[in-house]
Amino acid sequence: MKTTLIIGVVVALIIGGGIGYAMGKGAQDHSVQTKELQDSITMMNEQSANMQKMAVMMKSGGVFMQEMGLKYKDDDAVSKGKDLEAIGDTYMKGTMAH
Repeated sequence: MKTTLIIGVVVALIIGGGIGYAMGKGAQDHSVQTKELQDSITMMNEQSANMQKMAVMMKSGGVFMQEMGLKYKDDDAVSKGKDLEAIGDTYMKGTMAH
């Protein structure tokens, strides 16, 4: 859970930094600013695709963890697997909405 939080924070900082950088360059030539904005949009789209991949991996990893927990009668693993699957599902819905 801490790992996903850290990943989310890093992605948010990267996106925010890209947008802030593009906005801060407002005094420059309009064509340069347009290029920077296009680059920021491209970067955000790539990050969204990466978040989607991460969400799918989290969800499938959660399902696998639940299966192993059931196989070895480990209730803690089943619980953590359900949590991981739910977080992955939430990220999938969040990235698809954008």
